[in-house]
This record gives sequence, structure tokens and C-alpha cells, in this order.
Amino acid sequence: MIGKLKGEKLSCGLDLGVQTMKASLVRTKDSENLELLGVHEVKTAGLRGPAVSDLNELSDCIQKAVSGLISKTGYKVKLVNVGLGGDLIGVRESGSVIPLVDHGNKVISALDVKKVRHQARMLGIRLEEDILHDFPRFYKVDDVNTAINPVGLYGRKLCGQFLLVITNMTKLRNIAKAVNQAGYELGRTYFSSYAASQVATTAKTRSQGVAFIDIGSTSTSVLIYQDGILQQIEIISWGGVNVTQSIAGQLSLVLDLAEDIKKSHAVAVGVLGGEEEILVKRETGYMPIKRLGISQAIGPEIERFVAQVKKIITESPYYHHLNSGVVMVGGGSLLPGLIERIEEATNLKVTTGVPTQGLNNSVVYAGVIGLAQINTVESLSAAANRQQSTKWTARVSNAFKELYQEYF
Repeated sequence: MIGKLKGEKLSCGLDLGVQTMKASLVRTKDSENLELLGVHEVKTAGLRGPAVSDLNELSDCIQKAVSGLISKTGYKVKLVNVGLGGDLIGVRESGSVIPLVDHGNKVISALDVKKVRHQARMLGIRLEEDILHDFPRFYKVDDVNTAINPVGLYGRKLCGQFLLVITNMTKLRNIAKAVNQAGYELGRTYFSSYAASQVATTAKTRSQGVAFIDIGSTSTSVLIYQDGILQQIEIISWGGVNVTQSIAGQLSLVLDLAEDIKKSHAVAVGVLGGEEEILVKRETGYMPIKRLGISQAIGPEIERFVAQVKKIITESPYYHHLNSGVVMVGGGSLLPGLIERIEEATNLKVTTGVPTQGLNNSVVYAGVIGLAQINTVESLSAAANRQQSTKWTARVSNAFKELYQEYF
């Protein structure tokens, strides 16, 4: 087993999918040198829809995914960062307002921003819920001045508007218990589509405005960025399994065979092939299936999905600011013709996000790669901030400044 070198940081991501579970390992020395060491994928067990159905099965599945990654890379793993998909999260907007002073103005401090953020979290959450992310959409000073970062501005009242990503606390605790039972420590928990967006798009594209689409097995997440800020999250109850089930139902096939046909012969560009046939291997021999039948089987599902994506994107208040178009990841993004269908429906340029070079079908692994990398980048950023305030005199001075601004 290989040990990490001095100065290196290892980060493991674990993406809990309904059909497959993926683990990844990233090695880094600084924010500019991130190296993907490997990924490993196993079939999911112990999850039924958005809930843990068998703790022991889930724990065994996690152990297989991470131990398989360890075998591939030769590195030890103790802590894993877990990603939850659209089936396990909810999205809610929340806002709060705090008074700064009774008379006159005061300089807004980091403590004021922290207070308005904390209040928005408290107002936007229920007793049985936990918050994964609280994305600030904007701050408003005295109902007039809208700001991304209000620290240092004068004002009497501060308002904050946030996008909350929430999950059920009981479900999260069960997942944490499964991770511990598998022999690992639970690090951070993220919304996996958000983590994917951080590696499949660039800071430049997010600043220019982009719609990010992550197609999962049973749900699809649409994230819309403007000016580098995550402004909108929508979850569609549609995924790759919808196409598989349509093929299986219409052609009377088992799901595994339907999945193989989807990957090798399905297209999203309407009825193709006519009377042309393909030979499909079954237990009793080979069976001919017309391409026309495949197209007709998946046609309604593709139409439904494209219509939902079109509605979300074109009716978004940020539609006319999506200068970087649409970026897609997930297994469904590999379906031939789907990019063209969404381009036509939204009248925007659509591309697939490639989070890393040298990995086949890396768009499928965007989420789990993002889970490892985002944690590494956040840790490096926090370390840099701590390093900037190592002198005790600077820390004491800043504390007195905030205390003075709070009361005077």
C-alpha cells in the first residue's frame, strides 16, 4: 500500500447513485495541481429510491466501492466525502433581514453577513431537515443597493437571499452510519450535481452564464449560473432508467438487455432505421429487433424530457444571460442526438462537460470527480485564509473592529 508523500493531500469522493455507486481519489499539492488517481464503480445495493432499505447491504456496497478504488490506486483511504443525487435533496429559497443600527449608518462587517446567513438558514429549514448548502444569491443594503459582497458598505439594514439545498436528517444519519460501518469516516456531504458543475464547467463559463444539466439514473438536475453565482436549481424526475424501462416494456425484454440496447442502438433524433434489424442475444439464441421499434419505444420519453428541459431553461429569468450556453454531463448525455435535440429546443449551444482528460466517458464520472476535487479546493482555500491571519495581533485587531462596529 502506497503512503502519501509529504505535502500531498488525498481526497476521496463517493457518489451514491440509485443504480451505481462510484468512488474517486484525487491527489494534490496546491489548487493548481490536482491529479485524478482513479475511479471505481460498483452496482448499488441497500438503497431503494431515496431511502436506505438495508443498512448492511449499503455498508457492504460502500466498502466494495472504496476498497476497489484502494486496490486500483494503491493509496490508503480513511475519510470519504459523500455526494447525494437529486432523489435525496430538496431545494428551497430563503431570505432574511437584520437591522444594523437604530440611527445613522454603520460599516457592514463579516459578522453581520454571518448573522443574516444564519437567520436565513433557520427560517428556511424544518425540524427533520439538514442543510447541505446555502448559496447566497444576493445581498441588499437598505432595500436599495444590491451587492454580491456587502462587507465594508455603509447601511442601516441588511437583507440576504439564499438558495438552500436540503436533505432529510434521518436519511443522512443512516448514510453516515453505513459509511462508518464500512470502516471509513464521513467527511463533507455535498449535492453531487453541484460538485459535478464545479469540474465540468469553468469559472469563466459560470461568470458568463451557463445552464448545467446532470442526467442521472432516475433524476436530472438543472443548475443555472449567472455572474458566477448559482441562481437556480431545478430537479426533473427523469433519468436514463426511463429510456431503459420504455425499451424493456415495449419490446418485452429484461432490463439488463434493454440497458445494453439503449447504450448501443438507441438514438434521440426521432424514428430512424425503418425495417432495418439488429440481432440481440438472448438465452435461447439471437432475436431480431427492428430499429424502428427501438425509436418508437423511446420517442415519447425523449420528447417529455426535452420539453421539461426547454421549459426550465427558456422560462428562467436568466435565459437571455446564458452566454456560455448549456453544458451536459451524466450517462444520458452520451445518447446520440440528445445534444442536438436540446440545442434545437433551447436555441442555445450545447456541449458535454469533460472534467478530466484520459478517462473514457469522463462525463459519466463528473459527479464523483467533483466530490473529491471540491473538498480539496475548499480545504486549500481555508488553509490559505488561516495562514493570512496567523499573527495573533491581526486576529485580535479584527475581533475588536467587528465588536466596535457591532455596537457603535
